[in-house]
Amino acid sequence: MSKQALKVKINELADNKVAVDIEVPANRCKASYEAALARMGSSIRLPGFRPGKVPKPVIIQQIGIARIKASALEKLIDQVWKEAIAQESIEPISEAQLKEELQSLVDRFNPNENVLFTLETEVAAVKNEID
Repeated sequence: MSKQALKVKINELADNKVAVDIEVPANRCKASYEAALARMGSSIRLPGFRPGKVPKPVIIQQIGIARIKASALEKLIDQVWKEAIAQESIEPISEAQLKEELQSLVDRFNPNENVLFTLETEVAAVKNEID
C-alpha cells in the first residue's frame, strides 16, 4: 500500500495542548477496512467453512459491520497518528485522545471516502516562546 502524505492541521490550545486534524485518503481507509475484515475472517469459525475461507458477506453478517469498522478505525488512527507525529515533528508528552466518541466516528465512517478526525494531546513547551 503506497502511503500518501496525510493532510494534517495543527491548532494550538491552552496549557500546551494541540488539536491535530488529520484527513486520511479513501484508499487508506479502504485498505484498513479490508485488513480488518481479513483479520476477523481468519479468526471466525463457522460450520461448513474452512478456517480463513469464510466469504466476506458471511463475515459481515456474523460479526456486524460496526465491529469491523471500529477495528479498522482503531488500527488506522494508531497508524496515522504515528505518521502525523513524524510528518509534522509533533512532540507529544501525553497520549492522544480522540476529540469525538469512537462510536460517532464509526457511524460516519465509509471505507470508500476520506475520513477526518481530530486528536488532542499535550506537547512539550511551545518552541516560539521567548525565555
